[in-house]
Amino acid sequence: MRKIYSLFYRILPVTKVEVDDRLYLLNEQESAAIRWRERLAITLSAIIGAIGVLLLYIPYYTRPQWFPVTNMTFFGNQFVLPLVFFAYSAILVWIEIILLTLLNIWCAHEIAVATGFLNYENKSQEKRHNLLLDIGLEKKNKHVLTYGIDPLQGLNKEALMAWNLLFILKATLTNLFFKFLVQRVLGRYALKAVKDFAGVPIFAFWNAWGTYIILREARVIIMGQNLIEEVIRRLERRAPPDQQGKDLIADTLQYVAVSKRDFHQNHYLLTENIFASYGIPHREKTWQERTYRSRLKQAPDDVRAVCTLLIVLGLLLDGNISIRERLKIKLLREEGSIPYTEADIIGFKDDFLNGRGVEKLITDQLSVGI
Repeated sequence: MRKIYSLFYRILPVTKVEVDDRLYLLNEQESAAIRWRERLAITLSAIIGAIGVLLLYIPYYTRPQWFPVTNMTFFGNQFVLPLVFFAYSAILVWIEIILLTLLNIWCAHEIAVATGFLNYENKSQEKRHNLLLDIGLEKKNKHVLTYGIDPLQGLNKEALMAWNLLFILKATLTNLFFKFLVQRVLGRYALKAVKDFAGVPIFAFWNAWGTYIILREARVIIMGQNLIEEVIRRLERRAPPDQQGKDLIADTLQYVAVSKRDFHQNHYLLTENIFASYGIPHREKTWQERTYRSRLKQAPDDVRAVCTLLIVLGLLLDGNISIRERLKIKLLREEGSIPYTEADIIGFKDDFLNGRGVEKLITDQLSVGI
């Protein structure tokens, strides 16, 4: 299927949008173009979800002869299974997934164009091509593991798998709960058709919500790529740190990864560029947070400034700051390791998400030691 999605990406036109040279910032024209595309995509996603339910149940109730049941015997017990209906449902789900994936790829493509990340000259680049496809396919980038950076270090893998499964089943579980609620309200007089068609708003909502999340992620990743490139350019103008400084910087990236507990594309790009710029070898050693915080506090001002910049960037580059991360910020602040409060970093995150950039953060930290 990736070949089909790749072909779809290639035939999408690069529409003209007024962009400026500051690719990590958004001007009013870029913001307006993104908002319009987001509203259109969310609406289409909700419509696809609603139509999917209607196409499932309208034929089922108006043409019952199309869906004969199958009698089957298992261990001497008779079962009546609507196998034709199950197959029809599976086909509709497959079609819906394809349509939503194409919509997601279109969203990522259009946001990339609107921000200036994608244009006629670079659209054919394999790296950008794969990045935008991965956004549309909601594919995580686990290549950060090749650098010895593990976001899941110390995490219970079984609990994580259970949570991910529950998240995947959210729409189905919500629909079952809604049907149960309808039955409880209407009692034994509830019609089966009422409960079945109650899924229309449920699946429309989850489709719209899922597309909203993809849109937000696309914006975060694409704008994050531009911001990271700008930060790396400025870091390379400074004298490189010594070996102890490089080790601390690598541990800083691990600290951010463990804080996020996620294989995020922006964190991978940040790690890739930092390791390449400073010539840091891939890590194999273990890492302890308490030891890291002590080393960070005692580090030279210029090295600690780079680490502070990486910590704050790492926390905001996925567009979310969790309660756990806020507690870490508070702890680092109390220990004197970073100069920013929780409110400061949330402000940087909001500026980043709204295309205003984080110039103050970059300037403040990169001016240390100069």
